[in-house]
Amino acid sequence: MVIAKHEFLNIAHRGASGYCPENTMSAFNRAGELGINWMECDVRLTEDNQVVVIHDQTVDRTTDGSGAVSGFKLQDLQKLDAGAWFSPEFEGEQIPTLVQLLDGLGSQCQLVVEIKDGIYFPRIIELTVSQILERGLESRVQISAFSWEVLVGVKELCPQIKTQALIAYGEEGTRGATVDGGEIPIYSDPQTLLRDASSYGVDVVCPPAAWIERSLVSILHQGGFLVRAWGVKDDASAEMLRLIEAGADGMTTNFPDRLELIFASFQNRRG
Repeated sequence: MVIAKHEFLNIAHRGASGYCPENTMSAFNRAGELGINWMECDVRLTEDNQVVVIHDQTVDRTTDGSGAVSGFKLQDLQKLDAGAWFSPEFEGEQIPTLVQLLDGLGSQCQLVVEIKDGIYFPRIIELTVSQILERGLESRVQISAFSWEVLVGVKELCPQIKTQALIAYGEEGTRGATVDGGEIPIYSDPQTLLRDASSYGVDVVCPPAAWIERSLVSILHQGGFLVRAWGVKDDASAEMLRLIEAGADGMTTNFPDRLELIFASFQNRRG
């Protein structure tokens, strides 16, 4: 199968998180200012069933508070300072809701929403999809997860929303750490990965950057899947170029402006 020509997926990881506190409106706005059309965020569920934009299971690392996100009501969660940990200039930054982020998307922007805790709290799948549909954004928002089951749930609610499967790749027979309520299967055989991606009906397969090589990309492309890397290191310009040369269709990065320059240089060399 031939992959149709598409825009290279230069995705601002948790917004332009190299410059601003991750998963805050400042980070997403900065990505827009840099001219980046693709952004990525993580979502979790509060005690009062509000979908909020935060990566960790707890607020400890990225706010001045402590405790599980699921233990906060939205009103209390948004009293926390989600910016000062990064830099004093961001003091007072709030944890945004998914609704706030969706409503603030620029007209050219596309978003990848990584659903966290979808196994523990399956209602987050329904709420996330409904908030996307209510705004008519099903063609501009894609959903990712480390769980095949979560992505199947998304497709059952809205087949038009594209899904991105985050996977691990490594030694045969091993299993990944428990993430978001389930074990991540670790693949060693590209054909097995291709079989599962086809079985679960995803659109994009996302292996870790360190394991992506041309042969893996070729097999997944033949199966009709785009290949997007995750886990790109901040200082890894050489890794970004290696992934591009291997045929990867995109990647998440904390410094999307750097990736933009590397990809443009690669394109120019190709003529």
